[in-house]
Amino acid sequence: MKLTPNGFIKILSMIHLALLIGLIVFLIIAYTQNKEWQLNLNDTGDIFFFIVPILAIGGILAGNFLYDKQINALSTKNSLRQKLAGFQTASIMKYALVEGPALLAIVSSMNSGNLFYVIIAVALVVYFYFQKPTKEKIESHLKLNSELKMQFNNADQAID
Repeated sequence: MKLTPNGFIKILSMIHLALLIGLIVFLIIAYTQNKEWQLNLNDTGDIFFFIVPILAIGGILAGNFLYDKQINALSTKNSLRQKLAGFQTASIMKYALVEGPALLAIVSSMNSGNLFYVIIAVALVVYFYFQKPTKEKIESHLKLNSELKMQFNNADQAID
């Protein structure tokens, strides 16, 4: 099976969507399981009160840093296939570094009943949503030269 630019975007979009739906479903299930939610911003006895926000911010920052590093390393690659494979790897790594803290926030909310963790999880889900891969983002982030851009814009042509 030959990979096309459209096929690549569909595959990466499906990966993103599956991870996003998983987070949303898990968050909804966790939220509906507890009937006594409270927003407690003074819960210093709970170690996750500090760990969850630190990991949330750290996941976003680390994801962006590693993504940028991976994308910059792709400038030495000459083929569109190599660049897209690197983009996919960088994107999945970034997704994982957001999804992990979101899952931890959801589990922490289930264990504690504290809406603080739900708020963090929702913020991470919203951030994750905006990481959706698009043709424009891929083209822009990879800084494709005119030849590769033409190949990428030939949506149903097999990638070499």
